[in-house]
Amino acid sequence: MFFPVTIYDSEGKVKKVLSSKKLHERHWKRFCEAENISSITKGRKREMRKGLKQKLDQEIPEVSSRHYR
Repeated sequence: MFFPVTIYDSEGKVKKVLSSKKLHERHWKRFCEAENISSITKGRKREMRKGLKQKLDQEIPEVSSRHYR
């Protein structure tokens, strides 16, 4: 549920009114776009920088030696 939004200019006069229907459409359009973008990167494995990985392995060696299935 979206409530209408009123946008005022610097003088306090009404500049624009966004209806709840427009806000609803905008929300779902942006939601679908975000879903499409996240599905592109979903299967990719994120790589850690080499220096950061070595630093973490030195600080916490027991984590790097674990094997997860």
